[in-house]
Amino acid sequence: MDKPIDIEVVRTEALRKLGRNIVNFSKIEGILKYLLSVTQIEGLSTSTPNRFVDNYERFRKRTLGQLVKELHNTVLVDDSQSEPQLDSSELGMSWSFKATYSDSDFLTAQKQALSDIVLERNKLIHQDLALLNTSSIEDYYKLISLLDEQNPRLLAHLEELGWMLTSFIEGIKDLQEFIKSPDFHQFIHSSQSDA
Repeated sequence: MDKPIDIEVVRTEALRKLGRNIVNFSKIEGILKYLLSVTQIEGLSTSTPNRFVDNYERFRKRTLGQLVKELHNTVLVDDSQSEPQLDSSELGMSWSFKATYSDSDFLTAQKQALSDIVLERNKLIHQDLALLNTSSIEDYYKLISLLDEQNPRLLAHLEELGWMLTSFIEGIKDLQEFIKSPDFHQFIHSSQSDA
């Protein structure tokens, strides 16, 4: 004779997996906020440090959907898109990090996959959980199945966004090292003598 399944055991497992996925959604949102704050800087040389703070404040309270839309518009771009120009007669600087794609179908698929994550998160939070019958073991099993099926996609997006952020940070470090190197100084001096 089979032992009856305790609903509390199933509920605990469902809530554990729900927490895992919510943490992963939150991590995706956090990476997007940081990535967007540091990868699109433009301004006068004296105001650049303040731009980091301004960008962080601008993205801090944005929703996951708004952040994904901003990422689509500024970072995930077609390689034919042009670079922005500073509109000032004063000394200024700008930098941006872009993940460019020459295959427009692949770019469209990448953007859609990230947009789908936003839809999944909203559906989970605003529909699936609202309709959950907390006294139904079947509902908890359905929730567990949904969460287990969803989590690999979340992890894949976390990995991709983490790669973008790591690439940006490594690029900044490489640039700093190059500017301090004798090769850079040699390049500047040889460029001046060629003029």
